[in-house]
Amino acid sequence: IGFLPDLQRILSYLPKERQTLLFSATFSPEIRKLANSYLQDPVLVEVARPNATATNVEQRFYSVTDDDKRAVVRQLLRTRGLTQALVFVNSKLGAARLARSFERDGLKTQALHGDKSQDERLKALAAFKAGEVDLLVATDVAARGLDIVDLPGVFNFDVPFNAEDYVHRIGRTGRAGSSGQALSLVASDERDRLRAIERVLGRRINVLPLDRSG
Repeated sequence: IGFLPDLQRILSYLPKERQTLLFSATFSPEIRKLANSYLQDPVLVEVARPNATATNVEQRFYSVTDDDKRAVVRQLLRTRGLTQALVFVNSKLGAARLARSFERDGLKTQALHGDKSQDERLKALAAFKAGEVDLLVATDVAARGLDIVDLPGVFNFDVPFNAEDYVHRIGRTGRAGSSGQALSLVASDERDRLRAIERVLGRRINVLPLDRSG
């Protein structure tokens, strides 16, 4: 998230012989590469089965068009009684544009992406946690490691390109024993990405039609 130069500078001051521990909420290829660069013969310790999803998170996949996605989010917020939600998109530009669109719809919204400074991200997150923001529109990079207590729901506005990111995204809700909802909006050109998610989850995904009259 932009901290690599700082990390490299800190490590340059440390003795070559040392004990180093690396902790990460996820173990993506990027984190694995980082670990291999700075750790010598490391031992990997995992506290959860890889790609496991919480049993208390309700997962739903809806077949929609790209043009309908924003309206569908508003509909599901209403029909499912979600007071707040984290909305995931695949690009920084998409996050900024979608946040502005939701603002025009009358929803209090903040964007969280890689072009935001750390101070801007912290302020947006604090406002969300305080209940001052309805929707937090985020990219995967900016949302790494977020811990939000009692987050009612997560939307996958875009189906992620990396199937493991799906598990990471929906893990933002249903934490500490609470229940949560993970709602994914699937356009026709995103269907292929579901096959990769199915392989990660180890089960077939049922994509539901959505009644737009609700």
